[in-house]
Amino acid sequence: MEEKLKEFIDMLRKEGHKVTPQRIELFKIIKNCKHPTVEEVYHRINKSHPTVSPATVYKTIELLREMGEIQEMSVIDGKIRYETNMTPHINIHCIKCGKVEDVFSDRIQELFNEFEKKSQYEIKSHSFDFFGYCPDCKNQESSE
Repeated sequence: MEEKLKEFIDMLRKEGHKVTPQRIELFKIIKNCKHPTVEEVYHRINKSHPTVSPATVYKTIELLREMGEIQEMSVIDGKIRYETNMTPHINIHCIKCGKVEDVFSDRIQELFNEFEKKSQYEIKSHSFDFFGYCPDCKNQESSE
C-alpha cells in the first residue's frame, strides 16, 4: 500500500496537483473500500475532513482511474461503482439487493495470462461479472 501511495503522490505532483492530507486520506479510503460509489467515498472522507468538496472526491477518483488503480464497474443498482482490487477476479452481483462480492481463483489468473498471451495485447484492465441472487435473497425467494 505504501508503494501505491507513493506512486499516487508522485502522479499528483507530476500532474501539477497539490498533495494534501485530504487527497492522501481519499486514496486510503478508496483503496480500502470494496466497490464504493462516489457518494460512499464522500461520506467516509467527510467524517475526518468535513471541508472536502465533492469535486475533490471526483477529481481524485478520476486520477486513480487514469493511473489504472481503479476502474468503473458494470452498473446494476443505478450507481456507478469502482473496482479497487485490480487483481484478476470475478465480481458476482446480486440482481435483487445490489451486493457485489469478489471471487478469487488461480484459474482466473491462468485465464487472464492465457488471454493476454493469445491476443498479444498488454491488458491494462479487465472485468469479469456474473449476475444472480446472493444467498440471502435466494433464501427469501424460497421462503415466499
